[in-house]
Amino acid sequence: MNYGIPTLMEFSNPNDLAAFCAENGFGFVELNMTFPWFQEDAVDADAIRALKKKYGIGFTIHLHDQVNPFEFSPALRKGSLENICFALRLARELNMPRITMHLQPGTYSTINGEKTYLYARCKDRYLSYVRSFIQLTEDLLKGSETLLCIENTSGFQPYQTDAIGLMLSSDSFGLTFDIGHSFKAGGEDERFMLANADKLRHFHIHDCSAKANHLALGAGGLDLIRYVRMAARYGCSAVAEVKESGALIRSREYLIEHGLW
Repeated sequence: MNYGIPTLMEFSNPNDLAAFCAENGFGFVELNMTFPWFQEDAVDADAIRALKKKYGIGFTIHLHDQVNPFEFSPALRKGSLENICFALRLARELNMPRITMHLQPGTYSTINGEKTYLYARCKDRYLSYVRSFIQLTEDLLKGSETLLCIENTSGFQPYQTDAIGLMLSSDSFGLTFDIGHSFKAGGEDERFMLANADKLRHFHIHDCSAKANHLALGAGGLDLIRYVRMAARYGCSAVAEVKESGALIRSREYLIEHGLW
């Protein structure tokens, strides 16, 4: 099982983040493009290649949390697409196995107590952007082993599962299963992920409770052993997606204690 670490706010120097990863026995760093030190003007392939060689670790990418290639505004959609294209090219050049992306639910109006999503109301236009995005992704990743993986966040809406269905029909796409997000969504995401288990490539593992998320492994109430074994069964990698270095060390200790490391 290949375990990785997320980008942590306490390490603003990528070298320090990579060193922490290697020193604690993790296999890769997931670069989160929400952070300023992993923006297009702050990082390049040579810098990441040097860190890979220096520390003997790998890298993956997590796209900016708010990136949205299906935005109705042409200017905002263009900005998201440019950001994603940079990440796809970087990942391909460095032979990164995967990139993870959130799907934005978009704007909604509450009508008679019910949320009505704009993407559902304008579904044909939304899905037309999805199809164009699939083609763009295929063109940029052609001939590589890099996959763009869609992550669950708060329960997929029907128009989102339609979009994911289109994306998963392409060999350039896969799924990232976040077990804590699924718990918060009442288990709905888990049912979807397992129905598409042949496309599972990556897990975000962290503990959670009714009040808190992204806890160190063993600090909440999830059946973590089951999920780690699930990830291994499907041949997936996993990021211990906690928020600070101490929680990562405690998570590693939990995995060792339970024979999962």
